[in-house]
Amino acid sequence: MHLDKIIHQIKQHIPIIEHEFKQFTDLLTEVTLKKNEVWEKAGIVSRKMGFVNKGMLRQYYLKDGTEFTDCFYSENEFIGNHISYLSKVPSETAIVALEPCELLVMSFDAQEKLANSFPNAAKFNKIIGDQKLFELKTRTTSLLMDSAEERYYKLMEQRPDLFNRLPQYLIAQYLGIRPESLSRIRKKHLS
Repeated sequence: MHLDKIIHQIKQHIPIIEHEFKQFTDLLTEVTLKKNEVWEKAGIVSRKMGFVNKGMLRQYYLKDGTEFTDCFYSENEFIGNHISYLSKVPSETAIVALEPCELLVMSFDAQEKLANSFPNAAKFNKIIGDQKLFELKTRTTSLLMDSAEERYYKLMEQRPDLFNRLPQYLIAQYLGIRPESLSRIRKKHLS
């Protein structure tokens, strides 16, 4: 099991205590996904979280046959619909692999047991939860307050990797604009 990346992420926030980390890693399962393979379907209560060791995934809503991209997850990021798990309400989103992926996966139940047993695990869960809440608030504010061009430039600044790894229609979907609008913004940016 490849643990280097997750160890690095954890060490940025809390000290790693050997016996606690051993219990944590014993609960992890390595999962590989092929391109376009679904990691989590919409319409079911989310039960698992993951850490992306390799690859990229997309979280999206589907309404009347149209997809709305909510989030991209790539290396060194945690994924999972914690709100669905906590509320026991089926997820409105699906998560699919955009590239071949390697994930480290754990159930939310196991994560909660760890947090109840070890203060460092609880602290880490809170840090990651707060980070996800901040990302959600930032995205929502940007969609409501920023112009399409401002959203484009922010994405270029914050996630330049997406522009080399994703088709333009997915970037447009994420920005909440049509592909033609993205082409105009890109053309303006390049001139």
